Amino acid sequence: MSIEKEQAEEIKKQLLTQIESSQLENKEQIKGYIKELNEEQLEEFLKQNKIQTPSPKTDSSSQKCIFCSIINNETPSYKIVENKKATAILEINPLSKGHIIVIPNEHTTIDKLSKSSLGLAQKIAKKIKKKLKSEDVKIETSSIQGHAIINVVPFYKDQKVEKRKASEEELKQLQSILGTKKRSPRKKKMEVTLTKESLKNLHKISFRIP
Repeated sequence: MSIEKEQAEEIKKQLLTQIESSQLENKEQIKGYIKELNEEQLEEFLKQNKIQTPSPKTDSSSQKCIFCSIINNETPSYKIVENKKATAILEINPLSKGHIIVIPNEHTTIDKLSKSSLGLAQKIAKKIKKKLKSEDVKIETSSIQGHAIINVVPFYKDQKVEKRKASEEELKQLQSILGTKKRSPRKKKMEVTLTKESLKNLHKISFRIP
């Protein structure tokens, strides 16, 4: 069965969303290629890549969400800090050094973002400015696959804001600088109660001065 024009547009939209949230290095090139495909070429593309034709009625929120996958620890990430409502991770394709994404722990829309999530983004922005000496930090909300996120993007003097792939070494270093270190629990002082009976049972220690 051939793909109709309206169905092709919906399929393209879903494919572009999935590619945008992926970690592919050449995703911009792939996105550009998909946009130019007509109905017949799109159908052939789906067959060649063994992609099942998505239903035009399928809501993008019902697809496997990359951010829900990160929250559930199914997809590895460079976590910075978290609270009961949100988790902050480093963007692996940052617009600038220290670009962080705050992800609500629940799959939610922008208009339903909690104060806790927005508050976490503001705290991170202050920390970035202090630790990385950025000139400014911009906080922006967006939505991918129906999951609202908050981008915390630092701006530096004489440095261009441009998307790039960060190295593992850089991400680990930033995680060390910006991450919240867990405090080790305090050791409880050992309390010893000596009774008259226990004192009697103690061995006498004998010593001599040479």
